Order: sequence, then structure tokens, then C-alpha cells
Amino acid sequence: MATINANFTLNSDIGSYGITAANDMLMTKANSTTGLDKATGLVRKTLTSTNEVDLLTVGSGVVADVPTDSFSSKVYIKNVNSDSSEFFTVGFGKAGGSSKEDFSVADSAERSVELGRLYAGDFMIIPWDAASDENDIFVKPSVATNMVIEFMVFYQ
Repeated sequence: MATINANFTLNSDIGSYGITAANDMLMTKANSTTGLDKATGLVRKTLTSTNEVDLLTVGSGVVADVPTDSFSSKVYIKNVNSDSSEFFTVGFGKAGGSSKEDFSVADSAERSVELGRLYAGDFMIIPWDAASDENDIFVKPSVATNMVIEFMVFYQ
């Protein structure tokens, strides 16, 4: 049976004692100890404008194989650029949605929530509920030059 593991190690000299943390995650199917067994494959996309772009659209996104039900899914996203002043803003919702809101706001097909910025070399692994079309994942480049983003979805 296939397994997908994520490993994270953090070392820092901040403070007088420093910080060390390490975690491993076996990516498992929902309500199970069985490992996830599907992946979209690693995708690199070059963006050349500062418009918000749906990176992953529920049910019909950039990658045709994206899951469409409330199963266990994890998304890996990385800014592979080297210029430390350039970043991608990452968020959930519809790209170009009419309003940026927080999680306490009532449902709206146009809402979106910004999660944060990925600067050069930054990456993230997040859980993703691909069952709702309000859960698209969008990115917005900070500059209109060739910015490259890398991503992959692991799912059941």
C-alpha cells in the first residue's frame, strides 16, 4: 500500500536557548489509519500578472484529477522564486471575489479569505476540503514578472 509522509524540521537560534522542533505526518485517509494513495503530480505554473488566479478549483481546476468529495486531501504549495522581495498571497475562495472576509462572515459565493504570503523559498502543506466550490485555492503574485509557483495535491 502506498504511503505519503511529510517531514518538518525547525531549528532556530532565537532566544538564549534556541528552538528545535521536528514532526512527521503520515497523510491518511479520512477516519482511517490507511495512507493516502493518490497525488496529482508536481505542477509548476508561471504567472505574469498581479491578478488573483485560481490555483486549484474544486472539481475542475488546473489539475483534472483533483478530488471532488469531502475526503482527506492535503495541498503542498511553494514559491520557487529567488527574489526575496517577491511573494504570492495565498487564500481560499473564489479568485477575484468581491470581498475579503474573515471566517465569521455568513456564506457568500463571492467571498474569499487570504491565508498569508509565501516569499521566495517559502512553502506550505495544508489540509483541503475539496467538496465545496467556495474552497478553491487562489494565489496572487506581488509583481507582474515571471513568478513560478509549485503545487501538488495528495488525496484519497
